[in-house]
Amino acid sequence: MRITGKHDSNRKSAVILIATLTCVCLGLIVSFSNQAHASDLTKNFGIGLQGATPAFGGISFRYNGLAPVYLQTVGRFILNNQDSDHMLGASVSYAIFEHNGRRNLARLHFSLEGGWRYEEEHVRSKVETTTLAAGIAFGGELVFSFGGIPLGLNAEVGQGFGREKDASQSNGIAGVYVGTGIHAYF
Repeated sequence: MRITGKHDSNRKSAVILIATLTCVCLGLIVSFSNQAHASDLTKNFGIGLQGATPAFGGISFRYNGLAPVYLQTVGRFILNNQDSDHMLGASVSYAIFEHNGRRNLARLHFSLEGGWRYEEEHVRSKVETTTLAAGIAFGGELVFSFGGIPLGLNAEVGQGFGREKDASQSNGIAGVYVGTGIHAYF
């Protein structure tokens, strides 16, 4: 297949750039993991970013001291001129499988999750929307040492349901969601 045109050339350059950056990042992770493979990966506290959708996500705090039960909170507070977007969520996870290897720690878990979101927009008039949601998810986490710091990457898939309410209507919401996150443990 022959790629011609400026648009196709830009797309090809972007793919090459993404592939190169991915290889460099994976190389750094493997390199740092090999240098610091003796570090303790079972830390009690973690801080990072967690998100399921643009509606639910933000800065995350994790507590691992009750293993195999794990607690997590997620929140954000955004003010943009007159608009605002606030979110607070929590989850309780139970690890059904954990493997502590020499260079990584892996766990599979089930989670019960819930969240609240308040959004205020000023388009033509002031629109306030409140969302309450809950769900159950299945996911996993891989913790490895990155320069001596335990770093965890997680992903989960879940079924969520809730209610979205604004000044004029109240709608039920439900659907499948995919969440990802990254945490540094200390």
